[in-house]
Amino acid sequence: MIAWSECFATHIELVDSQHKRLFEMLNSLSDSYNKDGPSEDSVDEVLKLLVAYANDHFIEEELLMLHSKLDERHLSIHRMEHKSFIYDVNNMWTYLSSEEELLILTENLIGFITSWLTYHILGTDRIMAEQIFAIQRGSSPEQAYEQRNNFKFDATATRLMMDSVLDLWRMSAERCFKLEEELARLRR
Repeated sequence: MIAWSECFATHIELVDSQHKRLFEMLNSLSDSYNKDGPSEDSVDEVLKLLVAYANDHFIEEELLMLHSKLDERHLSIHRMEHKSFIYDVNNMWTYLSSEEELLILTENLIGFITSWLTYHILGTDRIMAEQIFAIQRGSSPEQAYEQRNNFKFDATATRLMMDSVLDLWRMSAERCFKLEEELARLRR
């Protein structure tokens, strides 16, 4: 479960309301896991809704960045993160559902999505918002982008981001280890 708090706020109403909805959907996935244990159908249904909503949110966020005239360097990185998330979740579900126990798969998906959203919202999205506000105050898109490194994260946000990065790294390392084992098995 992941609870919305002010530390996730970008202070852009559209973005924050959609992030809150993503948290609700993620918690719904977590609830379906916790109640009676996950069923493939319930996980599949909630995951499809979550990915579809995330994709719609990403499109709206990218339109907001274009409308706000954010520097192309930020747009490029931000778009890549969005595409990577959709790709990773779809591939995890498709690939892993054929080889792993549903309980473990669901735990891994919930962990990945929670960590990714935490890191992305606290990092990339908050920096996006700061650039939008800087442009509204008169900075050029280039100046706003260059000032992104001056953005100060509070201790809570920093801790959550670090935990998320470590969780994502751990999950990636575990997945690589399993793939290496499978490759070794196939070579024998």
